[in-house]
Parts: sequence; C-alpha cells; structure tokens
Amino acid sequence: MSRRDRVFGVVVPVPEEVSRIADRVRRHYDPNFPRIGPHVTVLPPRKMQLTRRQVREAVERATRGMRPFRIALGPIRTFRPVMPVVFASLKEGKGPLSRLHRNLALGALKGTETFPYVPHLTLGQALDAKRFPRALLLSRRLFSGVSRNVWPVDRLLIVERLSEEIWIPLPPVFMNRATPAETTGRARTTRFSRRPKT
Repeated sequence: MSRRDRVFGVVVPVPEEVSRIADRVRRHYDPNFPRIGPHVTVLPPRKMQLTRRQVREAVERATRGMRPFRIALGPIRTFRPVMPVVFASLKEGKGPLSRLHRNLALGALKGTETFPYVPHLTLGQALDAKRFPRALLLSRRLFSGVSRNVWPVDRLLIVERLSEEIWIPLPPVFMNRATPAETTGRARTTRFSRRPKT
C-alpha cells in the first residue's frame, strides 16, 4: 500500500470488562472481530494522502482545548432498516464525541461519509434475517449485567489499515496534553489490535 493509499481512522478504546463482554457477541456476529478490538469510532476509516506524523498532528489539533470526558453505555439498539447492525448506544459522551468528530472531519482528515455520525459501540453487523435477532438478544442479555459501563476518556487511538486483514493502533493521543503517568485507571489499549504489529 503506497502512502497515497494509506487508510486511517480514529477511535476510543473501551475498558477490559466492556471489551470482554462485547467480544462475546462480536466473535459470532461481527466479521471485524479478528481484525480489530471493541471501540467507539470517532472518525470512520478513510484514505488519506498523509503520513502518520501528519495524521497525528491533525488529531492533536482537533483535541486541543478539549478536556477528558466520560462515556456511559445506554440501551442496545439497531440501525435497522438502514443497516443490519446491533450496537450499544451511549447515554453519556455523545456531545464531546460529536465535537471531536466534527473537528476531525472538517480539518485535514476530511473525507466522504455515507451516514451521519452516531457514536456507538458496534456488537454485530452484516447480519442476515436469521442471525440478527440472535445477536440482538445476546447483546441485551450480556450487557444487562455490565457493572463498569461508564469510563473516562482521556485519549484517542489512530488506527491504520495495513491490509484488508490487518489493522494496527498507533501511539495514543492524549487530550489536554495529559501524559500516560496522569491517566491511571483509564481504558487499556494494549489488546486493541488482534494482529501482530508488523
């Protein structure tokens, strides 16, 4: 893949407990399960004629002045009839995420987006009529007992697609110039990529 064809996206990682439960659904109902870990998308992936450094600088500009905020999961919902997608909605954090998306999408990382931005945690997608209700039922059952469904967001991850099967996370961008030493207890990022970092 040449530099002109590089594909990047921007996401928020989720805590380990939420990640484990999400993956109990995703391993059966999300074709992206082998490629990338659970996340909340901030900027959908797109082709960019930029280097990693340029992408990072654009994300740093977009987060400048933004303070850490909280995400709280809401009810399990779907995008039907538009798309056969099952997701965990957000009852807290939608405002800051939408501002981040707007800052990113209107800057150097702008690109075409098929649908309006809706912050969410995808649990199942590309589901046929038989598998859709199963994914919905399992998601509602598993997430009804999640104890840690609220977490602080103090960083964004830039993810790069190396091939159709391999995505890698780049070093996190901390909001408000926070450093890793100042962010104890935040969502871990070490297991975000399911593929070796090549």
